[in-house]
Amino acid sequence: MIESRFWKDDLKKYVKRFKPVNNPPKYSEKRQVNFEKDVIVSLFIVRKLGESLKLSSKTLKTQFKLFFSLCHKPVNNLNFWDIDELYDLKTESVDTKNVQFISNQLIHGQAIYAYRDDSRNWAGVYTCSDFERNKKIYRIPISTIIEILEIAVRDYPTRIEYKYCDKEKDYLINTD
Repeated sequence: MIESRFWKDDLKKYVKRFKPVNNPPKYSEKRQVNFEKDVIVSLFIVRKLGESLKLSSKTLKTQFKLFFSLCHKPVNNLNFWDIDELYDLKTESVDTKNVQFISNQLIHGQAIYAYRDDSRNWAGVYTCSDFERNKKIYRIPISTIIEILEIAVRDYPTRIEYKYCDKEKDYLINTD
């Protein structure tokens, strides 16, 4: 059994770390890798809380705006890191996806690339799951990641509904 309070305390720490600051530290590869790792771990926590019924169905279905660039060359295990070459990053489109989809892109992604804004703060990440990699890469702004974490931190479901589904031969679960 997961006691969500402790997991959500960690999410609060990630929110604080991800928020822009006045004088961010200079770039280093270690800082970039640690930021990317923190983003993945924080969204893994959100996914785990959702799968443990510690977040409401409403939270998990909340839609967020993402940006994507189409793939224009085949992606494979040797070249996946070269996103400038593989994707048309100069041309972006907008899509809306739910928390579960966003978490999956980060958890199942082979590639994740943090990017900074003009103030040197982390502005977000580029990522895609192995399933999506030959279609598109997503740009997830840090403001979206922070918003997902803040919603999860405040979400304490008070009701669980179980409905048996003959087709699935299992119970469908809804939390409020």
